[in-house]
Amino acid sequence: MTLYEQWLQKADDIGLSVVENVPFESHAKGLICGNCIGLNQNIETTAEKACVLAEEVIHSQINVGNIFDQRVSGNTWQERKTRKVLHKHLANVRTIAYFLKSGCKNSNEIADKMGITEELLLEAINGYKEEYGIFIPLEDDVLFFEPTLYLQSQVID
Repeated sequence: MTLYEQWLQKADDIGLSVVENVPFESHAKGLICGNCIGLNQNIETTAEKACVLAEEVIHSQINVGNIFDQRVSGNTWQERKTRKVLHKHLANVRTIAYFLKSGCKNSNEIADKMGITEELLLEAINGYKEEYGIFIPLEDDVLFFEPTLYLQSQVID
């Protein structure tokens, strides 16, 4: 089951219907209204579709009201909160570390293995840098975000 299919199932499980290929008048890639999520017809890849759908499902669970106008500070706060939860679901630090250990050499390879866009992965990494600094210690490793994304083992023999 692809990541997109998993999020379709999650949407269905919580009573949301998903309509694909909607010709939006705006540049939005996804919108939720009531219990219906619309996905823009201009979404090009399954990875992008999975990211957009996941974000809209998360919006349905944690946001209140119409947050479309991002000039309103409360709406901006709700959007940032949603993006942070999205990062934890789709691009968490342990999964990033796992794929680095598995031989992925760059963010494009990691995003591809995760089934997400590289744009979302890089956004998540920037968010983790803001939250943790330039690195985060994990069980037996340290995940560095700068100067480049890499994993250093802490295991001492």
